[in-house]
Amino acid sequence: MIAVLGTALSVAGWFIVSGLEDRTSAAEFNLRANNMAVALQNGVNQYLANMSALRAFFESAPAAVGEREFLAFSDRLLRNNPAILSLSWVPFIPNEERAAHEQAGRREGGDDYRIRSVSEDGTLGPSPAAADYFPVYYTTEKIRTDLVRGLNLADGGIRQQPLEKARDSGLLAASQEFTLQSGTGDRIGFFVVLPIYKRGPPHDTVEERRRNLVGFVQGVFQTDTMIAATLRGIQIPADYYVFSSEARWSTRPIYTSLLKPSGEPLAASWRAKIDTAFHWSGKVAVADRRWEMIAVPEQRSILVHPKAWMLLTAGLCLTGVIFAFMRRAYQHTRKLAEANDTISELARTDPLTALANRRVFQDRMAAAFEKAKCGGEPFAVFYIDLDHFKDFNDLMGHPAGDALLVQVSKRLLAEAGDADCVARFGGDEFAILQSNAGAEGASEALAEKIVAALNETSMLDGHAARISASIGVSRYAEGLDGPEAVLMQADLALYRAKDAGRNRVCFHDKAFDQVACDRVILGRELMAAIESGGLALHYQPQVDIESGRIVGLEALVRWNHIQRGPISPALFIPIAEKTGSIVDLGKWVFDEACRQTRVWQDEGIDAPTVAVNVSAIQCKRPELEQEIVASLTRWKIAPGRIELELTESVLMEATQHHRDIIARLRALGLRLAIDDFGTGYSSLNYLTNFPVDRIKIAQELIFKCTMEIRYAAVVRAAIHLAEELDTEVLAEGVENAEHARFLSSAGCKFAQGYFFSRPVDAAQATTLLRERFIRPRAPLPTPKDSGGGLIPGRLRVV
Repeated sequence: MIAVLGTALSVAGWFIVSGLEDRTSAAEFNLRANNMAVALQNGVNQYLANMSALRAFFESAPAAVGEREFLAFSDRLLRNNPAILSLSWVPFIPNEERAAHEQAGRREGGDDYRIRSVSEDGTLGPSPAAADYFPVYYTTEKIRTDLVRGLNLADGGIRQQPLEKARDSGLLAASQEFTLQSGTGDRIGFFVVLPIYKRGPPHDTVEERRRNLVGFVQGVFQTDTMIAATLRGIQIPADYYVFSSEARWSTRPIYTSLLKPSGEPLAASWRAKIDTAFHWSGKVAVADRRWEMIAVPEQRSILVHPKAWMLLTAGLCLTGVIFAFMRRAYQHTRKLAEANDTISELARTDPLTALANRRVFQDRMAAAFEKAKCGGEPFAVFYIDLDHFKDFNDLMGHPAGDALLVQVSKRLLAEAGDADCVARFGGDEFAILQSNAGAEGASEALAEKIVAALNETSMLDGHAARISASIGVSRYAEGLDGPEAVLMQADLALYRAKDAGRNRVCFHDKAFDQVACDRVILGRELMAAIESGGLALHYQPQVDIESGRIVGLEALVRWNHIQRGPISPALFIPIAEKTGSIVDLGKWVFDEACRQTRVWQDEGIDAPTVAVNVSAIQCKRPELEQEIVASLTRWKIAPGRIELELTESVLMEATQHHRDIIARLRALGLRLAIDDFGTGYSSLNYLTNFPVDRIKIAQELIFKCTMEIRYAAVVRAAIHLAEELDTEVLAEGVENAEHARFLSSAGCKFAQGYFFSRPVDAAQATTLLRERFIRPRAPLPTPKDSGGGLIPGRLRVV
């Protein structure tokens, strides 16, 4: 009886415990699968939120959005979003406006722009006449721009259906999944469109939406990249599949966790596995469409019951085994709950600093905006950017940079107080939401505390490090369109703080808005001009003073803006240096100078040395040498044909940090010249470190050398120094015969300036090179005596 009872209890216990383990494992699996689906939904929503941001950009623009503004804003959205293959602007073009639209497209740079459609045989040709068209006008597509631009989406197929849905609903609409022409891996994707209506007229009904439609913003997404990036790091013991809304399990999935490519149909065994085995399914919303997610657990996660088999073989320990199993089950449930809490926390915090992320900050700011709008206490937004953090990161290394960011976050939390939200937007950008900004001087006091706290020396691995910050502050004011307007004002104030010299606080000022916006726009337009070929090089001859023989040319960049006309280099060069586009600008200038030299050589012109200016920012980049070698090789130019002009400040910095780069450029055979000599540092130690081929005396000294004896003495001393160093000397800014005569008598052989020639375009420079000599506008004055070097009408130089 005891044996029978013990066996019965053991068998009963086995059945009870195995069933309980099945249910517990199933519940755990369902919860984890559901969390994975929630994570996927959040990832999809974050990607699609970029489309709303793009529509908001169009709707908030004071005028029609140009291609440069569209590309500049879209580039921000494409950062850190690998699944977005391209963003496009698709305007609504009635048939009667087609000709005007195509002409406008060709004027804006697309010489062969037409509204085109894909024919039945797969070729691309002009769209047949129709009531209206939806061509791709602006696009971030870089590889297939010529094929995409002008493509009419109103093709009556899968492209047109989302357009009509989005137009009539006013909401996002997604296409069916299709095979992409670009991307990597499994190139299955889809596109979404979001309508943009005319501002002012209502669009509450379908008729009003159709009547007031302006166009669509479109985004093309790669499915497997989106899902893989979203689910990266989420572990679950299961095989999972994602099907499109039209597909069923018998067809291929659009994504699978298995190694087999998702583009192939499911094997019969897989279909049976989904149909018969325990599995979890859920829906994921993608705009107006739905994906179905299926998760099938691995066999060992449910069918293997080690504790139940132990219970069967040890019936006398039934109570102890059940207790142990329940305790283990509880531990699993608790760990799962902790993992869920961790996932929720990571979705709302910055991983490095544990501060709130941009999403949380924007939610808090939106709540504060609504509260202030309803009569609550006004708030203020602090936009903080660390000064020269990139240089610190490059010099000290990324681990030290991360450690510094953590220290900065702790100091901001200590100064902000409990009632404020402190967030990190990414990189070295931070933001603070001050909720009690209504008190007089509250924002100013907090700003002063932040600046003082960040200026304190930080200890990193035993080394002292000090860094400053630029801060832009904007307060809530009535009449603002929304919370994003407050953040934008803070961003403009931050730009003003940087422009004023950094390490300071600037509050938003309406008078500064337009100036800052103009400079930002000009910086973007300059970058677009560099990319689109909107710049040109002019060349100023360098001549032998006595004979007028051309001995060299200096390449000078010029920008003739399409709307603004000619823009002075004194205006756009500083903007290029501050925005970082000086690197691309310098690279273009050097390559264009090499190209033009190649043209002259092919035409049989014995082109002299062409001088190109190099900025300090370029010299700090290790890629400079590779870029120079690439241009010389591409155009087959001997290094000795090119002269690099560097200012004294560049050489002084190079002696401390970047000496190797200058030395390697010299070793390539390139000529080196010191530009604006006499206006920089007083120490001439760099002349011993870098033997240069030429010294160019600054035009500030030449301008007054015939009027003030001190300037004349400095110029003579510079010429004598060059002679002692066996180095050529050239005078810049020679504007009249008196300058030329003085320099000739002082021993200077070469000069450039308006007295000989202004900077001219390549065609005029070609004519001058063919003539080989330049006759000055006025003859050199004859000295009154040969002993003292008299400068007529000015001063006596002895």
